Amino acid sequence: PVFAVAGEDVILPCSVKSSTSVVDIRLEWFRPDLKEAQLVHLYEDNEDRNTDQIESYRGRTELNHQELQRGNASLKLSSVQVSDEGRYKCFIQYKSWSDDATVDVHVE
Repeated sequence: PVFAVAGEDVILPCSVKSSTSVVDIRLEWFRPDLKEAQLVHLYEDNEDRNTDQIESYRGRTELNHQELQRGNASLKLSSVQVSDEGRYKCFIQYKSWSDDATVDVHVE
């Protein structure tokens, strides 16, 4: 689990093992524990595409595009809120290959 303090920033870890560049991938961070809108951050076609992002995350999520070149798909979540507590899934899709990782966030 990842522990965060309300009001501070937190990094949700996710990476590709081989340090392969994940620039040309579809990377989706979402909340599988929510019933309705689940999208936290979407990176596709070499850019962030957050038009369908959950409203409360607008302007608070960020990928490090230089780190993507090293296989690091971690997500920075700024100004953590109590409502951010829960399960996050990092889903990476590249051509015919895909993988995912789950991160549980606890907010203090």
